[in-house]
Amino acid sequence: MLAQPLIEAALTLIFAKMRTIYNSKVGKRQRDFLGTLFGVIFAHQGRANFTNLARYSVLHEQTFRRHFGRCFDCLAFNLVLLRLRAHPDETLIGVFDTSFLPKSGKHTWGLDKFFSHAAKAVRTGLEVSLLGVIAIERRRALVLDATQTPPGLSSKATGADYSRIDFYLEQITDVLDFLPQVLYWIGDGYYAKKKIFDGLTTHHKHLITKLRCDANLRFVIAPERRRGRYGGKVRFTDFDGPTSDFEAVGCLQDLPHVRLYTTHVNSEHFRRDLRIVVLHNERDGSYLVLCSTDLDQAPDELVHFYRLRYQLEFIIRDAKQHWGLSQCQARD
Repeated sequence: MLAQPLIEAALTLIFAKMRTIYNSKVGKRQRDFLGTLFGVIFAHQGRANFTNLARYSVLHEQTFRRHFGRCFDCLAFNLVLLRLRAHPDETLIGVFDTSFLPKSGKHTWGLDKFFSHAAKAVRTGLEVSLLGVIAIERRRALVLDATQTPPGLSSKATGADYSRIDFYLEQITDVLDFLPQVLYWIGDGYYAKKKIFDGLTTHHKHLITKLRCDANLRFVIAPERRRGRYGGKVRFTDFDGPTSDFEAVGCLQDLPHVRLYTTHVNSEHFRRDLRIVVLHNERDGSYLVLCSTDLDQAPDELVHFYRLRYQLEFIIRDAKQHWGLSQCQARD
């Protein structure tokens, strides 16, 4: 295999930096296995499961299963890749999302009811929670951490001591110290929770997410106009009227019928002021509400960052279609 010497040289460099920068040591047996794994995974045909990988390798199927059951510092590995790939002056934003994995077995750890975006309903299976970064200029995403969501943590258990939101927040905060240059973190509407807002702002980071279309918000009145701090309730029905407190900021370049309106609001539920941008579709009257904890962020930048979030979806798609994420034949 012509590419094998190049793969081994690259892995030697990565393992050395993992040890010097993050104090993460990789044993010789694991280094040899990973060298073989990366050589096979780029050359095999068909599904990337243990049985098929063994057909294209000198290793036995049980060897793949045994090594996949061992711990490996994937976060340090991916952080080194990020250091090698990213330009020092390139702006990075953080992104997090979850993905549903169907599973028909009954003895697999982690089985629970999770929301499936494909089925638009709750299904029994597994869920993986992903954290990644996106290079703004190149529009390229890199996953840093993928962790299986534990079972028994109901997202509706608001009174529980430890819920899924606490798990997601813990996963996010664990990587913040390794990414001091990442200021903005983006998640979909599911992450619009007070714990997520408070957790990121405590670490001096900003959250960009989507709010409900019926979100309970009130206007923040400008100092020269206000008698009190807050105005009336935000109603997403009048954007261009003479009494509207929204500011028109143009439209999307690729979708000229979608106009952008922005303003400062206060959320009693989240107990904070927010910058919101409303994307109003003039064809059918529908709209989306995006928000940022950075009150001084430019509206077009806020929308651009949120739309870049979907670059992570391409990695999830490739992992499921080509890298065996849904067919790995593992119970753990």
